[in-house]
Amino acid sequence: MINLFISANSSMWESTPACFPRERCLTEYIMPEFRERFSSLGAKEIRNLKKIPCIFAYESINNKDAYLGCLNNITVRATDVLIDFRLTGETIRIENNRQIQSLLDIGRWEMNRTHWTIKKIGIEQIRKHLSPAIDRKHTVFISYCWTPPKNQRNVFSLVEDLSNNGITVIYDKNNLRSGQDVNYFMEQALQDNEIDKVLVICNKEYKEKADKRCGGVGYEAEIILSEIQSKPLQTRVIPVVIERNKNGKPFLPIFFKSRKYIDLTLEGGFDELIEEIKITIDDDDMEKQ
Repeated sequence: MINLFISANSSMWESTPACFPRERCLTEYIMPEFRERFSSLGAKEIRNLKKIPCIFAYESINNKDAYLGCLNNITVRATDVLIDFRLTGETIRIENNRQIQSLLDIGRWEMNRTHWTIKKIGIEQIRKHLSPAIDRKHTVFISYCWTPPKNQRNVFSLVEDLSNNGITVIYDKNNLRSGQDVNYFMEQALQDNEIDKVLVICNKEYKEKADKRCGGVGYEAEIILSEIQSKPLQTRVIPVVIERNKNGKPFLPIFFKSRKYIDLTLEGGFDELIEEIKITIDDDDMEKQ
């Protein structure tokens, strides 16, 4: 079996999670046996759906490649369903669509309709039509404070510098869409295994809000703390200092006081950050050493 997602939104599969109308989830272009088995989207059904590989495609009008991936989580809401997914990097090139559609038994108009269905075919049966995964770019999530305005400008400048060095950067101003849940976005980004590093940009305001658990910074701080407190040797969450007090001490939240940080106020700090991002270490293996 294969989950098949088709969307009219030309950027739907560029970031996770994706939002699908509830009435189009496992209700259209689907075999009766699969509709009966999965469409209720209860806890048991979700567990089983997460075991099935996925094709993430676009409606024909978009003329775009499709992606292969899997489901991390499914959240059923009142009128829609949040699809948290992970891509393998393999693609179905647009020029192979005709062969794939025949194999998947896709009807004449099905590629012109946003919907989620299940096809009765194994992934190995379409494997020869997949383009291999290319080398994945390193990906980071940035946690920062919106105040003062100068801090935002500094962060956006850092984002540009990281991007110019081949780093994919996930942050709210670019990846959070109108209508999406801010807290959910933070949770998913901080817990996404595809994100190599979480960069916590430390200035005076970030420290104050993190220590007081205030606002969005305070909420992110809670999640970050839960990730690092039992892992003294973890390397995924990196404090990045961009401001010091009048005595020259870095503005670090209390939970970072004993952690090694990268200091962008010093010459060579950015090069050190790039080097650290590109070092891939399994934190669980680190903890066992």
